[in-house]
Amino acid sequence: MVARGDLGIEVAQEKIPGIQRMIIRKCVLAKKPVIVATQMLHTMINNPRPTRAEVTDIANAIYYRTDALMLSGETAYGKYPVEAVQTMAKIAAQAEKDKIEENDIRIPLSSDNIDVTAFLAKQAVKATSKMHIRAIITDSYTGRTARFLAAFRGKYPVLAMCYKEKTMRLLSLSYGVLPIYLEEKDNAQAYFFSALDLLLKEGRLVEEDMVAYLSGSFGEGGGTSFLEINKVKTILSKAKDYLLPTFIER
Repeated sequence: MVARGDLGIEVAQEKIPGIQRMIIRKCVLAKKPVIVATQMLHTMINNPRPTRAEVTDIANAIYYRTDALMLSGETAYGKYPVEAVQTMAKIAAQAEKDKIEENDIRIPLSSDNIDVTAFLAKQAVKATSKMHIRAIITDSYTGRTARFLAAFRGKYPVLAMCYKEKTMRLLSLSYGVLPIYLEEKDNAQAYFFSALDLLLKEGRLVEEDMVAYLSGSFGEGGGTSFLEINKVKTILSKAKDYLLPTFIER
């Protein structure tokens, strides 16, 4: 968390913007969620509208690629808590539309000790722009794969199907991740079909959409081991013959 109030006690005030940007960058490179907080809409503690400087402050945090923004006094004891949340959401949504790709933080993958989850996550995000994929789906026990996907800052949502409610809540902070709780199934294949059925019923996907699915085959929190790309309609129409990688201990 970049808590500017505490940070201002430790460093000169003119250094805070640069340090904020540096911390956000380091967190993205480390694939950790980062929150920007303190005095985001301080004026709205007593007034129904923010200053133009506060609007710009929120937008700049989005341009720097933060995962989340946090209000404190504005909602804890301010006169306009609902309006403050609505204002922040509106500014953030517009900033997301206005940001430019040239400012994206590039995450290099080391050729010496490459992480399979990181590699597959990066390819899935790249595929969303090359193949018109509408969403990336992953089943998540610890949230690690979803956080890796968030770090690459794709244009389309990451639909994280979580075995645990705790994981679902934690992933709410990660950029572009929509965590959904779904009871654990016997295998990745059953989980994938259940996830697609749920997402279709909720209107988050339609049958013509192409999706990417990241999952693993090595038990709880064992990491991601494969990437599957296909149309929702094709997957569901061939459910009986559709096979995902699976490893059975003998």
